[in-house]
Amino acid sequence: MPVLVGDILRRQGRINAKKIGVVDGDKELTYREINERANRLANGLLGLGLKKGDKVAFMADNCHAYAEAYFAAPKAGLIIVPINARFNTGEIVYSLNHSESDVFIYQEQFDDFAKKVRPDLTTVKHFVRIGGAEDGVHGYEELLESSRPEDPDVAIDLDDIAMIMYTSGATGEAKGVVMTHRGIVAATNTQVHELRIVPEDINLLVMPMFHAGGFWPTMAHFFRGAKTIILSRFDEEKVLRTVEKERVTFLNLVPTTLRRILMRQDLKNYDLSSLRVIMYAGAPIPLHQLKEAMAVLGPHRFYTGLGATEASTGGMLSFSTAEHALALDGPLAQKLGSVGRDSMGVEVRIIDDNGQELPIGKIGEIIARGDHISLGYWKKPEETAAVFKEGWLHTGDLGYRDEDAYVFIVGRKKDIIISGGENISSLEVEETITQHPAVAEAAVIGVPDELWGEAVKAVVALKPNQNVPQEELIRFCRDRLAAFKCPKSVEFLSEIPKNAAGKLAKGELKKLYGRS
Repeated sequence: MPVLVGDILRRQGRINAKKIGVVDGDKELTYREINERANRLANGLLGLGLKKGDKVAFMADNCHAYAEAYFAAPKAGLIIVPINARFNTGEIVYSLNHSESDVFIYQEQFDDFAKKVRPDLTTVKHFVRIGGAEDGVHGYEELLESSRPEDPDVAIDLDDIAMIMYTSGATGEAKGVVMTHRGIVAATNTQVHELRIVPEDINLLVMPMFHAGGFWPTMAHFFRGAKTIILSRFDEEKVLRTVEKERVTFLNLVPTTLRRILMRQDLKNYDLSSLRVIMYAGAPIPLHQLKEAMAVLGPHRFYTGLGATEASTGGMLSFSTAEHALALDGPLAQKLGSVGRDSMGVEVRIIDDNGQELPIGKIGEIIARGDHISLGYWKKPEETAAVFKEGWLHTGDLGYRDEDAYVFIVGRKKDIIISGGENISSLEVEETITQHPAVAEAAVIGVPDELWGEAVKAVVALKPNQNVPQEELIRFCRDRLAAFKCPKSVEFLSEIPKNAAGKLAKGELKKLYGRS
């Protein structure tokens, strides 16, 4: 029997009716309550006059209403459009208009924003406010209370669109990744299988729910009837306190948030022994920092992989699991730093510029195919044609495969710096700089240079109370890298800009230092 997105919650509402599915602050909701609230929202939206295929934009910090909306829109045959609350005003207006959203649901803290942009929204017909009704705006709870708790009667197909999620726009205008019911369920199945999620798991959700990193852990734990505890935003002290108090077993992070936890001076004071899985992905992590994390928190807890929003909200293309348990001193130690092997239901290849598959050890672009690959970008046919080719997702990541089929990433195609005819991996230089004991993180970019074409520039954030001249860092690199790979200059920032996924915002740095 085909499984739709709504079926995931519908099943849990039946077989785990009394089990707590979501904890949001002081509010606890059973699976029956979540399912009924999702149904009420679905019916309420249909009651506003929406029809199958219409879009529902949703902007909020992490909250239980987000989980309800994840399922309500697909149950009604509608398309949920999570809005990145960290976008600037122009980017948010663009996402709302470009997606042709019919309804805009938002939390009360965004009141001023909603009033300001209302005249600029070209397709939104209804506004719904989480926090009560206002003049010309429906109240979220009032809409639920006035609607039926039964499943809406809408015919839905596996290949109907369930979600459009906009990327961070780091390479230009934000792109809306189109996801079907088939793709989301396939991606969720992969996560559940590879991470061995069980009903007894307790998921602490700290990544933003408008992003793939918040979406897929929610879906995977709902799929298995596990509990999800929601934090509105990431706060390392709250994370540590909650893990200890609630005996959390599952935590999804990006390297930036993992570093913030490891930098806590009081880390040893918290009991984190309940953690079964610490998933880290979304951006590269320097190998020495990963080893530090494994030494402090235990290697058996770490999982990683290669994911992409274009793979139905972060569906993993490859996974690295048990090898972390043996990496420090076992036979798989040389696999540390890999993003693992092909996930269940996924085929990964490494290709050259002509599309030919490369042999073991040769570096090329990583491509993948599977049921959870997106249909493409909403209303962007040229970008879709460039990235989605004959069923294959062209990730833009450069990497190679070893003799045991493990995939290693060496950088992004656009992060390769060409200086004096030499190709330089910015990832390799970043890995080297962050080994300096005073450096917290680093971003390496290419900047215009009359002689070399491009010169290597490092942008560095130091650890608290550290002060290091650029000459020392350049010398540090020269002792460890070929001369042509070393930074020609170093800029110091208190914090390196990042996008909502926690990735280094190199586009901003390139604009700042003379290359857009």
